[in-house]
Parts: sequence; C-alpha cells; structure tokens
Amino acid sequence: MSDNQLHNRKPWLFKPGQSGNPLGRPKGKTMKEFAREFLMSMNDEEKIAFMNSVGGDVVWRMAEGNPHQETDIMSGGKPIYIPSELIPKNDLPQSTKPDSE
Repeated sequence: MSDNQLHNRKPWLFKPGQSGNPLGRPKGKTMKEFAREFLMSMNDEEKIAFMNSVGGDVVWRMAEGNPHQETDIMSGGKPIYIPSELIPKNDLPQSTKPDSE
C-alpha cells in the first residue's frame, strides 16, 4: 500500500511535510514561565506562606520534579481493550475482544 493510499484511508493523519501547528507557539509567556517568575519574585516570608498553603507533597514535587513514570498502573501490562465502535472500521484489528483471564 502506498503512502498516498494510507493517508486516504486515515484522513486525520498529517500529510508528509505538513505541520500540525503551522502558526507555531503563541507569542508571550507560557503559564510555566509566568509561574516561575511570580514565585521567584516572592520574598522568603511569602514563599514560606505559599509552601504552607499548598501542602508537602506539592512542595516536594516542585523541588524534586514529578517522579518518572514508565509503567501503566491501570492495566498491569496487559493490552487495554478499546470498544470497536470507537475505532474506525478500516483500523480494526483481527480480534477486538479482551483476553479472558
């Protein structure tokens, strides 16, 4: 099957060389940049009051970053069942039923 045929069957795919965001990121600060500047502008007393208001787990994640997540805690490593009515007919695999346990 050629690339052109593949894209005709899956019209939601971008064509080769087509950008998903042709205008690029909007100008101005992102929320992350804004929040960083806001927090950096606080004096020590304001920072302590803020940390007391958000809770220890949030402060920890802010200091250390979120833990790296490579595992899927919901499926236990088993394939996730997707109802066939949610999959376009051309993309249905041979079997759409979950494995019996």
